[in-house]
Amino acid sequence: MRRVLVMTLVAMMCVFASVAQTQTGYVKTKGRKGADGKVIAGTRIAEATIQAKGSNAVRSNKNGVFSIPIPSSKYSLQSVKKNGYALLDPDILLKVYYHSSNPLIIVMVPPDQKADDKLTTERQLRRTLEQRLHTKEEALELLKQQNKVTQEEYRKTLEALYKEQDKNGRLISDMAEHYANVDYDQLDAFNQQVNAYILDGELVKADSMLRSKGDVDSRIAKIHEQEAAQANERAEIAQRQANLELSIAGTQSEKADVAQDCYSFFKKFVIESQHDSASLYIEKRANLDQQNMQWQFDASRYFQNRGETGKAVLYNQRALDLARAMAKDDPAHEGVLAMALNNAATLFMEQGRKTEAVGMYNEALAIFKRLAAEDAETYDLFVASTLNNVAISSTDIDQSEALFNEAIDIYWRYALEDAATYIPQVASVLSNLGLLYDEHQYEADSEEMYQNALGIYRRLAESHPATYLPNVAATLNNLSSMYHRYGIRAMECEQMQQEAAQIYRDLAGEDPQLYYPQLGVILTNMAKQYNDAGRYDEGEEACDQALEVYRWLAGDKAYIYKPQLGKMLFEQAIRLYKVEKLDKSEQLFTEALGIYRDLASVSPQTYLPDEAKLLRNIARILDRRQQWAESEKMYQEELAINKQLAQEDPDSYQADVARTWGNLSNHALLMKQFDKAMDYAREGLACDSSKLFIWANLAASLLFKGDYDQAEAIYRQYRTELKDTFLDDLEEFERQGIIPKEREVDVQKIIQILQ
Repeated sequence: MRRVLVMTLVAMMCVFASVAQTQTGYVKTKGRKGADGKVIAGTRIAEATIQAKGSNAVRSNKNGVFSIPIPSSKYSLQSVKKNGYALLDPDILLKVYYHSSNPLIIVMVPPDQKADDKLTTERQLRRTLEQRLHTKEEALELLKQQNKVTQEEYRKTLEALYKEQDKNGRLISDMAEHYANVDYDQLDAFNQQVNAYILDGELVKADSMLRSKGDVDSRIAKIHEQEAAQANERAEIAQRQANLELSIAGTQSEKADVAQDCYSFFKKFVIESQHDSASLYIEKRANLDQQNMQWQFDASRYFQNRGETGKAVLYNQRALDLARAMAKDDPAHEGVLAMALNNAATLFMEQGRKTEAVGMYNEALAIFKRLAAEDAETYDLFVASTLNNVAISSTDIDQSEALFNEAIDIYWRYALEDAATYIPQVASVLSNLGLLYDEHQYEADSEEMYQNALGIYRRLAESHPATYLPNVAATLNNLSSMYHRYGIRAMECEQMQQEAAQIYRDLAGEDPQLYYPQLGVILTNMAKQYNDAGRYDEGEEACDQALEVYRWLAGDKAYIYKPQLGKMLFEQAIRLYKVEKLDKSEQLFTEALGIYRDLASVSPQTYLPDEAKLLRNIARILDRRQQWAESEKMYQEELAINKQLAQEDPDSYQADVARTWGNLSNHALLMKQFDKAMDYAREGLACDSSKLFIWANLAASLLFKGDYDQAEAIYRQYRTELKDTFLDDLEEFERQGIIPKEREVDVQKIIQILQ
């Protein structure tokens, strides 16, 4: 299941009070960066409805300008509405403002624009990361070729690069969300340029600009000096108050500027994979103003993505404590506390601390419901989002079902007035409810929810295909998978899979990095379902297509997809071996072997066992072709790997060593090398005497050598457990002409004993 929006906290903004009882401002769309890198200014929005709590609503004029009455110098917004638009930052409804001569700027956007902006930015950031990884790989490869690094240094550095790239990938979505919320009109030219450089991957230029303002530590020190001086001034006589307030305002502006630069340094270092430096600057920003909740949550989220749980919890708790203190001092901040609880709960869910997370979600839900009882227009949507989160977290199906339905009712109510904004939320929760029913095997209910969500996504995709076709394909996949599990509607199931696959193919034509992974999943599911239905040729074709997708992905993002490609090749080769397609089976085994050898060079403990299994399977095919020298080489390589693994972990791998000795023994029998077969069998039994097939090899090698008494003793000892194996082996050895003529009488005696 996926969560509907979990809204991000922002710091409470305060400006100095005035005696005036009206607040002017304007409503606009956000400024955006165009394809040419220039800022496209936002446009003013006419006929938007704005209402402050306790006052009458007003409408913006044709220039987007409004003047709202406010009950006092301190006020909050109750609602901002305009059909076809949503607030860029919904949290402005939770903020407390003070009257100011400066205009109140409200930014609204069409819902799809924000999603498209985030998708575009995420693509750009991911490409920048991939380019930087490729550059580092090439530099490291050059050092290796020049013998400037050892093989061990090369392996460790490459492994570290791939681990860092994997962690970086998890940060990109958060950064893309940040950029999607940026109104470039409200950024000065300096920060517009810094953002542009970071997004375009021109990190050296971004670094140069940021450093042009001077050393951040010095600037922070200066701020702290100013704040210290200001603290002293507060104790002085009232006639200095005006000057003090001016100084404070200037310092806050400088603090915001330094914080912005810290965050820009942070983003730059993230893209450069310099995470020690990135950590330093995100912490500088958080510690610059420990009363700023957003900065604490930003730091918490970063360290959570980095797997540094201790720091993540530290900054998360700091923000939550701030929210609790604010709500205690002024109940008007309870909405902020509920948002903080929502964010903290999501963090704990990701850490596996489900009990704590559920408690926080429920606490947030109780607050939002209480606030919604007095002000439904402001808080109902927060209630719906939190209901969805609680439902996902719950282990009680009845409770989850009730919560999902309650959330759907709220979103439907709003969708009747503004379908473009709220219908997608309805579909999202319907999908979650379908997953819930699917997990608990409520077939009809699950199908109904999936079909309802699918119908909504199809209608949305008619006008916004780039945004909603992926949702159509994902829902088709969920629905077809459910049909397959229950063995129903086979024809519809197949049609849905083919439609989903075609959607992803079309989308991947424009952006393969983003959509090939989903296409690979669909094709893999299709292959499995064809095979389950006994349609092996179609299953093989779908698997071949999936392999082509994963080959492309493994070339583009080897550190993620090479293991998956290797596993798929291995599994398909096994299927082909079972249906006697030995040539293609060997081809796929060999391709997988090359992949696992590469992986094992970087992480031997993880991938050497798979390399050994592949060698064994290739050797079996070579044995069947009587390519004895080649197959023995494979068995010997497998044996060397298993011995290496058993030295470090004998309990796990000693049995594999024994099995390989047994396979070598059988191989030697087929080559009529009976002394070798006997020696190999004894080596295997010394490792693990419970491997009964090795006793069969030892008995046969002794029998064919002429040591009848020892052979007979083994045949008699294991007659009960291995009678059929003994007889089948002797029959096969006779068919292949392995039995020496002078031992044929002895073999017949053994057969009589066994029978």
